[in-house]
Amino acid sequence: MKFNIRRLGEYIKPPYEYEAYVQRIKKNKVTVLDEKIDSRTSSEEWGIGLRIKKGNRISFVSATLSSEDMLKNIIEKGMDICNIMPEDPYVDFVKQKDKPGAESVFDMDGLNLPLKEKEEIPVELERKCKSLDKRIKAVRESSFTETVVELQYLNSYGIEFEDKGTYYTIIVGAMASDGRDSNISYEYRGVRRLKDINLDDIASEVVFKTVETMYPEEVETKSLPVIFYRESFAMLLKAFSEIFLGDSLIKGKTFLKGKEGEKVFSEKITIVDDGTLRGGFYTSPYDDEGVAKSRNVVVEKGIFRGFLHNIYTANKANSKTTGNAVRSGYSAGPVVGITNMYVEPGEEDPKKIIEDFEEVLLVIDLMGLHTADTVSGNFSLGISGILYKGGKKSKALRGVTIAGNIVEMLNKVERVGNDIKFYGNVGAPSVLVSEITVGGS
Repeated sequence: MKFNIRRLGEYIKPPYEYEAYVQRIKKNKVTVLDEKIDSRTSSEEWGIGLRIKKGNRISFVSATLSSEDMLKNIIEKGMDICNIMPEDPYVDFVKQKDKPGAESVFDMDGLNLPLKEKEEIPVELERKCKSLDKRIKAVRESSFTETVVELQYLNSYGIEFEDKGTYYTIIVGAMASDGRDSNISYEYRGVRRLKDINLDDIASEVVFKTVETMYPEEVETKSLPVIFYRESFAMLLKAFSEIFLGDSLIKGKTFLKGKEGEKVFSEKITIVDDGTLRGGFYTSPYDDEGVAKSRNVVVEKGIFRGFLHNIYTANKANSKTTGNAVRSGYSAGPVVGITNMYVEPGEEDPKKIIEDFEEVLLVIDLMGLHTADTVSGNFSLGISGILYKGGKKSKALRGVTIAGNIVEMLNKVERVGNDIKFYGNVGAPSVLVSEITVGGS
């Protein structure tokens, strides 16, 4: 990047302090339909997010980087806004640069691959899906996105770093139909290196979910053991991840408040947020306010170990930052969020878990996760899945519901599979819950 971020010190003088976050994002996306390129898009965005602090007052301004006059204008604007902001004793910038928590991933080999070859990836994925089962008649969407992110960070305490990373995402929706029934399921993956995209794995997963939940039958309302397939449990973890954030703590929006050191879930559950995870989708040396990322165990064998913090929430909670400041882009200030969050796997084969029960429900897809109440922990979700009896498939289910409370449910976890997989920055193995109420359609 060719922006001299150090020149900010020429314009922003004491008693003002500053923090600059410069970001450049380049994206290439290709979408295919009927095994042909349907659309190609390329974009590039380059801008600066600037926080200006004076005493206990702080402002945030942002702009695209186009000229030095533009930069002077937002600095003046930021100072003016800072002077009228209410005082907040908890705002602060990082003052000490720690050793990097991890190395970012920059896949030069992937970037150097000709674009024509990368455009064949979603085409090949569609072909693989269709080849696995004759009922897969079409693919709703097969898209591939390559993203390059470059960052510069500098504050008035001299804390400075640069970083760049590569990100590859792929989405596919497989449609099955045979005249008796039709169904569609989606699969998403995100990796940091192009070579780590496994098309065979993605195709087999989405085809399995699609065809195995065809021909659904009714089921009476009852309570029974439930296995959350790894993707469904990962999505459940993502939906409830807010309960572990310092922002939820200081706003009183988590049932974990005051429970540090207490057993809150089954001893089978260990949840980790690891910004240093090798190859992780959100792995990088520093968080988005210059703090070294780290590995944080939030739940250890059922015991809640503590909240995830950025500088602000840590100050307000009389705690320490955990390196969990995140930004949605240069035009947004830092908030607290998860990095690479996952449930630690167990040692059991999920197939063996299924065989050990006379009757068990495998939940494959969850619908309505946005309605889950992260304050109370209550949820009522639509599901699709497979009911097994004696280790064999009995019937497919769609349009039924499961309801309960996340605390009660995670206290009923009895077995954890060895099949962990990441879906972007969230991962989980398959997990058995001893009993959940399943509502018939």
